[in-house]
Amino acid sequence: MGLLYILSFFLVFNGGNFETQNPDSTDQQPITSSINFYVDCRGCSESYIQNEINFVQFVRDMTDADVHLLVTRQWTGTGGSEYRLRFIGQNRYRGRNDTLTYQSYQSDTQDVRRRGLVQKIKTGLLPYLMDTGIIHDLSITYERELDNSQVQKEDKWNRWIFEVGMSSFIDGEDTRSRVNVWGDVSASRITKNWKTNFEIDKNFRRRSFKDDDTTETYITESNRFRGIVARSLNSHWSLGLFTEATTSTRNNYDLRLGGSPAIEYNIFPYSEYTEREISFRYVMLTTYNNYDQITVYGKWDELLIQNRFSANMEFTQPWGEIEGDVELYSYMRDWSKNRAVFDLEFDFQVTRGLSMNLSGRYSLVNDQLSLPAEDLSEEEQLLNLKEPPTSFYYNASIGFEYAFGSIYSNVVNPRF
Repeated sequence: MGLLYILSFFLVFNGGNFETQNPDSTDQQPITSSINFYVDCRGCSESYIQNEINFVQFVRDMTDADVHLLVTRQWTGTGGSEYRLRFIGQNRYRGRNDTLTYQSYQSDTQDVRRRGLVQKIKTGLLPYLMDTGIIHDLSITYERELDNSQVQKEDKWNRWIFEVGMSSFIDGEDTRSRVNVWGDVSASRITKNWKTNFEIDKNFRRRSFKDDDTTETYITESNRFRGIVARSLNSHWSLGLFTEATTSTRNNYDLRLGGSPAIEYNIFPYSEYTEREISFRYVMLTTYNNYDQITVYGKWDELLIQNRFSANMEFTQPWGEIEGDVELYSYMRDWSKNRAVFDLEFDFQVTRGLSMNLSGRYSLVNDQLSLPAEDLSEEEQLLNLKEPPTSFYYNASIGFEYAFGSIYSNVVNPRF
């Protein structure tokens, strides 16, 4: 078994690969069995994985699997991705579990990422194939590559990553037209103990309506700057400093400036973030608000101190995902001006072939201090040009999916 893991190590870090072969000599043992393999990877190209790994039986339901692969993903400090691969043994392999990681760079193409991920999956499958006939028809090749540990390169950017993006949307017909433009600029630097991120984004929307010889044009616009510097104290505690600046025609902000210290505690170590998280965060935000129009409270500007408490729960397990958030806001000068937001999402398998998705949000709203005193016009209400007064907000969705038939899903056919 020790030799097996040494070979796996070379495969992972030195570009090794598997190849299935047809036996040419009579002394090779024939294939007696393979393993049933279930891939649970959101955002992966499962058809590509099935096409490249032809020595296992892919099944549609995790209850039919001998090996259940659960893949989770998170962003790295350099803008790439880290995939955590959990191989969970079932049936005859119950109790045999392994975890591997695969990292891709921001500059990697989709093909490079998926090839690297498939290579890591092949490596992880090797221990489960040892007691099958398949092992006699696998070959292992080793390709020597440059040892990056011996190459010292100076990072002239000192781990800073900069991004600039823009997108636009336009449509129209005889009586109406619409133009939307979004843009953002960001700079971030992430190390093991520090996280620094600054972001600026802009949103511009123009809608025009034509009636005979009259054209009415409505514009909404917002700009936002957000910055955070956070320091990891240990595997459970973190301290941070937030700052933000906002302008918004819809929310009646000519200028909104804010800043705050923050503290966060995670029950589980941060290293387990991709699998489970229960965290709590407290922020005391001080803001200065300058309004476009006088508010319903007779204010053109004001200085406010707001308490923000949030609790987040997220589990990604073989049975599915569950994620929930509770956010509580209140103003120091008047505790009756508050808001509570509840989010919950389930995505899990109920029974063989039956999966369920359930999500919802409910907000209790008692803190609309920026509402303009002037009543909203009909156009402003219908086109959502201004924030309307409300005491609550909700949305919900539910979905089911049921599949039955053959448990296998090996064949990939891209036609039509």
